[in-house]
Amino acid sequence: MTHAYRPPAALAATDFWMLAHDERSGQLLVPQRVAAIGLAAALLAELLFEDRIGFDQQHTVVPVSTFPPRDAVAHQVLDQLHGEDRLPVQVWLRHLAQTVYEAVAGRMLRQRLVVRVEDRRLLGRSRVVYRPVDANGFGWPAARLHIFVLEQRVFTDADMVLAGLAKVTGLHLPALEGGGQAAERYLDTQIAGARPLFRELFAHTAAVVRSTVMSGR
Repeated sequence: MTHAYRPPAALAATDFWMLAHDERSGQLLVPQRVAAIGLAAALLAELLFEDRIGFDQQHTVVPVSTFPPRDAVAHQVLDQLHGEDRLPVQVWLRHLAQTVYEAVAGRMLRQRLVVRVEDRRLLGRSRVVYRPVDANGFGWPAARLHIFVLEQRVFTDADMVLAGLAKVTGLHLPALEGGGQAAERYLDTQIAGARPLFRELFAHTAAVVRSTVMSGR
């Protein structure tokens, strides 16, 4: 097996956004409320990667550094975490999910990865779609997971985070195409090999997704 190359400065929420949207139309591949939870988890993952936060034994988010992250959106999230009493991971996921979609959309626009398109519909209604600028580049996170699963490459931490969040939000299925049960077992094995903090994040994210889908909110 070969080791995956992964740029060290990759942003988990950027990759997850690409995974959650069609690479040509920009349409969401899962309900927006589910995508928002995944994006919230990805932003927490970014802060975990940079050692800005941790989780304690009561499953609360604990800021451990005031040093600003490299990204403005992650910086805003860290400021929120510092500005509130310590709260459980699942509470923060629900809270951040209320605003994170537009926040990460702003990052995507600044990075010139998408353009904002107003899709006008009947009866005077309109809907905003963030259309990818480069379909091939936009589709790379999904293609990478697919290649790595089928070829059984060893994932880096960043790859495992993307795979774990894909699994708990239902976005992992394209990565399994053509690989059968062996592909699913391999994906699960790689996710299980993630660091304990990330496995905990996956578990909390899965719980919030389940409750959100069941409640319809």
